Amino acid sequence: MTATTKRAKKSAAKRERKERRFTAEPTYSSRLPTFAGMAGALVLGAGVYGAWLRPQPLDYATYLLGAGAVVFGLALWRGNAEIGELRVGDAGVALEKGNDLVRILWCDIEKVSITDGVCTVRGKEATLAFPLAAHPKAARWLLTEGGRRVPDVISVPRTEVERLGEPKEFDGELVTIEDLQVAGRHCKASGKPISFERDARLCPTCGESYLKDHVPKKCLTCQSELGNRAREA
Repeated sequence: MTATTKRAKKSAAKRERKERRFTAEPTYSSRLPTFAGMAGALVLGAGVYGAWLRPQPLDYATYLLGAGAVVFGLALWRGNAEIGELRVGDAGVALEKGNDLVRILWCDIEKVSITDGVCTVRGKEATLAFPLAAHPKAARWLLTEGGRRVPDVISVPRTEVERLGEPKEFDGELVTIEDLQVAGRHCKASGKPISFERDARLCPTCGESYLKDHVPKKCLTCQSELGNRAREA
């Protein structure tokens, strides 16, 4: 084997993992921030009227202006913070809220379902849920990617899938996955803990973890061909 071939194989095994990052639809807002925003806007409007439009300005108009602006601003901030950003890609599904990131790898997903307009991803150690109205693009990528990688966990009627439509190439923001931790997980084949990243090999389809000396021919989780296709962590 030539040195060039070795470098190419190493590069392929170590290639970057990618995912799409989705922000909530600008037209979506949950009920509490919506009502708070409406109340803030009304108070702000009353303050404007009382301070500048009324023949005799009100003494407390400036307080209305300040209170209305604060409530309205908090409602906008709370609406975005409450929903969070979603990520879908090589490392499964993740929900991002501020500095907190909760991730469920494809291999750890037990069920994906949609009930009353809410998409729920139930994992072995965590559960994520989000309104379809807030993240329709993330939902269709989740169902498409999940159907390809771990079809047995997708419990969504075909009519619901078709209603969301096909994912588009330019949906979301394509980003590199930098926070994936493999050390501490257990090898699916041997059951032994993985102490060092360099000793781990990952299934490129579902992300299942194996020790480099225990990589099976087929992934034990998604049954895809593995062997030399296993990636370095």
